[in-house]
Amino acid sequence: MLQKSKKNPVSAMAMTAFALLLALAPVATSVYTVHVISVAMISYLCVLSVYVLLGLCGQNSFAQAGLWGVGAYLAGNILLKTGGGTLTAFVVAIAGTALLAFVLGFAFFRLKQYYFTFASIGLMTILNGVFMNWEPFSGGAVGMKNIPTFTFFGWQATTEQSKFYIVLVVCIVATVLIGLLFRSSLGRAFMAIRDNEMTADSMGINSLLTKSIAFAISGALCGAAGALHASLSGYLSYQSFTYNQSTIYLIMIMIGGTISPAGALIGTCVITILQEGFRSLQDYMQLIYGVGVILLMIFQPEGILGGGKALYERICERRKKAKAGSR
Repeated sequence: MLQKSKKNPVSAMAMTAFALLLALAPVATSVYTVHVISVAMISYLCVLSVYVLLGLCGQNSFAQAGLWGVGAYLAGNILLKTGGGTLTAFVVAIAGTALLAFVLGFAFFRLKQYYFTFASIGLMTILNGVFMNWEPFSGGAVGMKNIPTFTFFGWQATTEQSKFYIVLVVCIVATVLIGLLFRSSLGRAFMAIRDNEMTADSMGINSLLTKSIAFAISGALCGAAGALHASLSGYLSYQSFTYNQSTIYLIMIMIGGTISPAGALIGTCVITILQEGFRSLQDYMQLIYGVGVILLMIFQPEGILGGGKALYERICERRKKAKAGSR
């Protein structure tokens, strides 16, 4: 029987403390560092979308960078061609990407096991081709230039610090919502499918609809990330939304762990630090990622978060035994 998900106060407190510490970054760091953190937070939203699919629902997708691109180009078109503001672009990017993912989910999730993963690779390839060749939508190989920055009711975010706080607020809201999803009945339905789809079907859960909803939520997170990326960078290129980028998102969640949303945060931080700390080794980063993932799967398949949880449980168990022995 599927048990109700329990709230982890330690994890919640740790993420709250991290968010408060992150809010001080613009005061204590350089403009370049603030920009890097903003980009990392956008990546975090995409990794969080992988968590919804893989961590909660047990479905592995390589199409997240493509969905991120859909959100980015939708927002870019609203901002450049219709004169719509940031809020309009944000809503259209989230709703449009979520709707696309939901519709595609009904087709793709009829495929079982790893066949869905293969289909997601095909989707990623198609989307990248669309971004590269559909000039009216994406600007083609030239890309989309001069996208306006964040603007709300006449106020415009002109500094990296102001852009940073906008991205931070969106990330906090997304994290809270996914945390609520983790403890909701829908989240438990996702986990029931992840653990045993046949048993979930026998419990009355419509697995096709439920997995499509998970894909839609995942798409909404990618759409939000895309809208933020469009206004933050001011330029969109099909070269950003590639299969390799989707692979990096998957590596991030594998490193962090899939047992809670905190794993997405940990994995994003680790990879961002590696990318910035070893810029001289950029040509070898794919090799480093590959070797790291292999070692991680051998020695700690549940990621950093899972390893930390296992270590904590062992320490608690030893303390209990020590107390029992001293009586």
